[in-house]
Amino acid sequence: MGDLPPRQALEVERTVGPSSWINLAGQRVQIGSELVNRRTTLRLDGHVLHALHGGLLAKTLPSPSQPPRTHGSSTPVSQLSPAPAEVTVERRVPIDGVVMVARQRLRVGRTYAGRIVTIYVEDTHVRVTYEGAEISLHARKDQHPVTRWECQDPRAETLSAPRLPVLR
Repeated sequence: MGDLPPRQALEVERTVGPSSWINLAGQRVQIGSELVNRRTTLRLDGHVLHALHGGLLAKTLPSPSQPPRTHGSSTPVSQLSPAPAEVTVERRVPIDGVVMVARQRLRVGRTYAGRIVTIYVEDTHVRVTYEGAEISLHARKDQHPVTRWECQDPRAETLSAPRLPVLR
């Protein structure tokens, strides 16, 4: 298609390789491990490269230094729709005080064992709250998707303390 004219966006589809890199007009660009082996739409918009997967914005990166010359490219017909800003999940804290969200272990603390906590999964960090008060903040290590939103425990009630066996 030639050089990218100023103030015009360009879209091209690529499959992200197993090492999380794509080849764009002879330049290697690292997209990220969360999109490995997936067909991704790359939108070049000025100095910014947007990686879209499933119609949602997955990642924003700086555009390659030179204007690309790509075949198989087209002008975009749709607007960008950003990924959801925040996902809310609930977890029951086990005795060891560690919960899992999006393949990441979060140390909440043994003080909250047996209680239901609300976890806000945001773009760069994860906030853990109990009864509206923030109890911990963790950096988000990967962009793995959240696959479970509620606790697995069928008796999803807030317990005051872990139950002890009754002696008779």
